[in-house]
Amino acid sequence: MPEVPDHLLQRSRERRAALGMGGDAPAAADAPATPPATTGAAPAAAPVAAAPAVVDEPAAPVGPNPVLLKLEEARQRRIPTWAFPVLVALPFWAILYIGAFGTHKHVEAETPQQVGSRVFSSNCATCHGAAGQGGAGPKLAGGEAAITFPDEAAHIDWVKTGSQTKPKGTRYGDPARPGGQHVVNSGGMPAFAGKLSDAEIAAVVAYERESL
Repeated sequence: MPEVPDHLLQRSRERRAALGMGGDAPAAADAPATPPATTGAAPAAAPVAAAPAVVDEPAAPVGPNPVLLKLEEARQRRIPTWAFPVLVALPFWAILYIGAFGTHKHVEAETPQQVGSRVFSSNCATCHGAAGQGGAGPKLAGGEAAITFPDEAAHIDWVKTGSQTKPKGTRYGDPARPGGQHVVNSGGMPAFAGKLSDAEIAAVVAYERESL
């Protein structure tokens, strides 16, 4: 803090003396105010809050026993006794229904010529040729079968018995055939009796005589 010059202090004291304030008496420091004492009764204590009352909660409801529920469901779902015969009979009923009302593929019956062609291709073509032109066996096409066997019954009998059991060199067929009869060679033709039905033999003979 800067120091105040003496002449200024002197002038201040003179001024205060002229005003009757007393130049040398220092200003009394303000004493702190003492708060007035209060009288009366002390404030009442705050009331103590009462403890909350304990309320008993109701017990949780007990659910049904799951084991008993399962048993009850199983009892309700049990197949009635009368249903067992029905379940057993259902497959048989389905088979009968399909057999009676199912879709049937219509297969047209073969004509005798178709039967003869099929039998010839499966049993005769290997030796006589696919078109009956001949090979290991004699030619049948061009009417040669009918020329060799003018009698169709003799032709059928020949197919049934074959030539394997006949001695080599045995002649067969029409003796009046142009060029002479055919002769059994080694090997010969197998017998088809028992291998082919009578209807199949008759059909293949007719095919050889009329279609080749």
